[in-house]
Amino acid sequence: MQYKVSFIGSGNVAWNMAHAMDKEGHQIDQIISPNEEHAKALASKFGAFYGTQLSQINERVDLIIISIKDDHYQEVLSRLNLPASLTLCHTSGPFAMEGLKESAFHYGVLYPLQSFTKRQLKDFREVPLLIEASDAQAERTLMNMAQSLSNSVSLKSSEQRKHYHLAAVFANNFSNLMYSSAQRYLEGKNLEFDLLKPIIYETALRLRGEMPLDVQTGPARRKDQKVIQDHINMIDDPQLKEIYAQLSKVIMTLY
Repeated sequence: MQYKVSFIGSGNVAWNMAHAMDKEGHQIDQIISPNEEHAKALASKFGAFYGTQLSQINERVDLIIISIKDDHYQEVLSRLNLPASLTLCHTSGPFAMEGLKESAFHYGVLYPLQSFTKRQLKDFREVPLLIEASDAQAERTLMNMAQSLSNSVSLKSSEQRKHYHLAAVFANNFSNLMYSSAQRYLEGKNLEFDLLKPIIYETALRLRGEMPLDVQTGPARRKDQKVIQDHINMIDDPQLKEIYAQLSKVIMTLY
């Protein structure tokens, strides 16, 4: 079943999700965003209407998707009062579904458990989509939409989704901080970071068939205290020195 969809927001998630929906035959009707340049750029991909005001929303659609920064939800939702003919959903990890109940009769969540950029569109078939719905109509709409986009769709509560979002910060944001730390360290020694990319890729690829706890390697896993201390002594940055010491301690505690 194809749906007529409008987006409130024009950031990375909206950009990727709108392209995925268009690819599967859904109609992107509107892009509403306070950033007119971004709204126009995204809407132009589908011949859709774009605007900057919530008052411009077309209520004769099947699904309105809010995809904005978490701290903007309350402001946007306080200005929405939608008819019972459509479903309203958001794409946030930590924002509870119940936050939508004053703005629509049928509402829910369509949360993609993935990191997005506009530079490279994701294949949504590989993106886990976590669904939550207020009622049968909303669940039917969101489930049909999600299954048209992804091979991995599951029902999760707001509480469960918050746990996934937190875990994703460890798995994605914090791991990228470690890559950045390695980059800054090597650049400080006039060495190129690119030589580390193969080991980064290899670490990620191992998780296709194994679990993280089973593939830990390194001096802390081996409890090689001499190498650990040598490394700590080599680090000039006090913050990075502390990070190395604390993470090594955690690994030795786990194993």
